[in-house]
Order: sequence, then structure tokens, then C-alpha cells
Amino acid sequence: MEFSAVLFDAAETLFTTRGSVGEIYGGVARRYGSQVEPEVIQAAFLRNFRGAGPLSLQDQKRWWKDVVYRVFNEVGMISNFDRFFDDVYERFRDSQGWILFPETLDALNELKRRGLKLGVISNFDDRIYSVLDSLGIRQFFDAVTLSSESGYCKPDPEIFEAAVRSLGVPASRILLVGDNPRDDVEAGLRAGLSAVLIDRSGRYASQSHLQRISSLNEVTGMLDGD
Repeated sequence: MEFSAVLFDAAETLFTTRGSVGEIYGGVARRYGSQVEPEVIQAAFLRNFRGAGPLSLQDQKRWWKDVVYRVFNEVGMISNFDRFFDDVYERFRDSQGWILFPETLDALNELKRRGLKLGVISNFDDRIYSVLDSLGIRQFFDAVTLSSESGYCKPDPEIFEAAVRSLGVPASRILLVGDNPRDDVEAGLRAGLSAVLIDRSGRYASQSHLQRISSLNEVTGMLDGD
């Protein structure tokens, strides 16, 4: 298969949190008097995030505020929650909260050197633009397709259709790279794209029906047919 474009998921594919969410939340919370250990916050976050339902397309900040409120209602509410939440929300607007994976920059440079179009498809809000800017990678992307702008969340086919249109390349010539088997890879395949799962830790080794890579540097090998 000859590809003309590569489409990336964002968080946990191109970049990850600078420390665990529990560590970041806990670091900010300590300024408001909280003494809760990061591991406790992390466990509560995972429980509440997984049970929160689809990300709101109308008010994503409110959706996140509800999640964070439930976390601290569980582990111990802090004073001035509204101000605390605003501080936490802003922490994830740039490189204070995010860090590139070690190979991201090299992989993007190589793909651009080869003349491919690059895009992002993400269930993210408009903070992604400042995140990409802060991490120094926004200039690599020809298109960014967001749930908050398209009106659809992965795995809905409509957001993949929007991403294909924005790249101006037939779906059959786009390779999708993402870290979620259901929302990225399986949904991308249904939308007519080729798709590969980035699985750095081997978490999804049992899902042999999906093509997996452990580093973004392996994407160029796929383009070469290796």
C-alpha cells in the first residue's frame, strides 16, 4: 500500500502527560491545602474518568470540571474548588502538563522529509493548538480535526470523514496511528483507512488481529513495506 498521508491521534500517541494525572492534580491541589497522595488521586481519576460517559461536545470544560469535582469529592474536597479547577485546566494547555514521546520529533521530521501530508484527529478541545505550539510540533500538521470542532467524537465515522476531507487525500491512502484499539484503530479501519496501534508497553499484545508498533519510528518502516 502506498500512502500519501499519516493521521495521528494526539494524547498518548504524540505526547503524554508530564507525570501521572494524579501527580499533576496533586501538585496543584497542595497549593490549596490538600494532603492527598498522588496515587490516591490517580486511582480516583481513573475510576471517574472511565465512568464519565462521552466527552461533551457543547462544553468540554464543564465535562472536565465534573470529572475533577467527582475525583476530589471522593478523595477529599479542597477549598476554592472553582479556582483550583481553573488552575488545573490551564496546566494542560501547554508543556506544563504535556511532554513529547522521545521519538516523536524525529518521526515527524522524517515523514515530512518524505513529502507526506500529516494530520491530527483527536477527541480534544481547542487547547490542543496551544499544546502543539508549546511542544514545537504544530508546524508539521497540514490539518487538525477535533471532536470539539467537527461535532463528532471518535469512534463516530463522521469525525474520520472530516479528517479525510481536511487532508484532501483518499481514505485508502491514509495511515492512521493511535493508541486506542476501539476508538482509533478499529474505527479507522471501518472508515476505510489503514490503521496501526501504537502500543509502547505491550498492553495489547493479546489483540493479534490489530497491527501494532511500539514506537513512532516504526511508521516509516510501514511506509517502506517492511
